[in-house]
Amino acid sequence: MSKTIFITGTSTGFGKLTAVTLANAGHSVIAGMRNTIDKNAAVAKELQEIENIEVVDIDVTDDASVSKAIEKVLVKYGKIDVLINNASSKRFWFA
Repeated sequence: MSKTIFITGTSTGFGKLTAVTLANAGHSVIAGMRNTIDKNAAVAKELQEIENIEVVDIDVTDDASVSKAIEKVLVKYGKIDVLINNASSKRFWFA
């Protein structure tokens, strides 16, 4: 059964590989990443060209960005079956 899967942090590494693998298995994959228009434009275009992948700009450190991305997905797909939160906020504080 095909699922709607939202993955954050898909510009490189595990997130990108997971998005491609799940899309190739027939799932609808929403590939979330920051900077889809500039820094990550090339990888966003690469993933967008794969059947079953839709790229969405999202910055997990920005509540408004998260709300906008989730709303866009829910309007189009109606639900998210699986969330893979792979993005790193890079906000680590050490005392």
